Amino acid sequence: MPRLAPSSGSRGGLLRDGSPRGAAGGSAAGGVATSGVPAALRAIGVRPSRRLGQNFLIDPRVAERIAALVEDPKEPVIEIGPGLGALTMLLAATGRELTAVELDLRLAEALETRLAPRPGARVVRGDILEQRAEDLVSGPATVVANLPYSITTPALEWIVRQGGRIRRAVLMVQREYAQRLSAKPGGKEHGSITVFLQLHAEVRVLFRVSPGAFHPRPEVDSVVLELMPRPYPGTTAEERASVEHLARAGMGTRRKTLANALARALGMEGAVVRAWLAAAGVESERRGETLSVDEWIALSKWKPSGPVAG
Repeated sequence: MPRLAPSSGSRGGLLRDGSPRGAAGGSAAGGVATSGVPAALRAIGVRPSRRLGQNFLIDPRVAERIAALVEDPKEPVIEIGPGLGALTMLLAATGRELTAVELDLRLAEALETRLAPRPGARVVRGDILEQRAEDLVSGPATVVANLPYSITTPALEWIVRQGGRIRRAVLMVQREYAQRLSAKPGGKEHGSITVFLQLHAEVRVLFRVSPGAFHPRPEVDSVVLELMPRPYPGTTAEERASVEHLARAGMGTRRKTLANALARALGMEGAVVRAWLAAAGVESERRGETLSVDEWIALSKWKPSGPVAG
């Protein structure tokens, strides 16, 4: 799994191999005037990196709208990549327990100074993927984050792996990525991440954010979505893990039929795979992206013993 890297408080800068996209940073509401974001960054020696996808939120209306989604003023919050603190200061203003995880030491140090008057808020310097939610806050929390395209998947995996410690997440992601999360079987956006999220959470898009809300300006739109972790009804943890494994194998090569993709990925004989698919009621000539979650579950339950076990 990739590691989160210096954050801009945006979708950018969370991973060492991040994409040139992102969101967050400072806003007027967060204590840094939107017009002063470039100067604030220069003052601490931070230059937004397109390679890391560092794009800072400069629209206070967007920051306020996101912060307002965490309605309970006492609800604990874990923020990933706070950057200049556009969202952090708004979230901390209620006196709630808040932990902001930031890997960029320059941004972390600046934010620590600004949060000093807020006894319930703190900054953890480090990689969110190396943290445990139970070590960050005292009870079930909401995660707030702006995620670059290239690390959205591992971040989502981290969130759902925290079990009952994460009550929900409010996330800003690339619009195209959000479309993949809710794609229907058979469409080009439907993939293994679609199956993964359906196994572990409910997702709904809340609103769109235009490129003009950020500095530097990204090239694509973003959306804010809400994720509510929950297991897929009627499945065990072992069944969900098996389905994840099979979906990655079956959709790893999109131009292959399901039978050929599974045989190649799992090291099985084609005849064995075709017999397995027939037993599960799935035609071997179909492609993996056409299967529903229920069909993947059926396939998992009928899997032969041996190398397909996830």
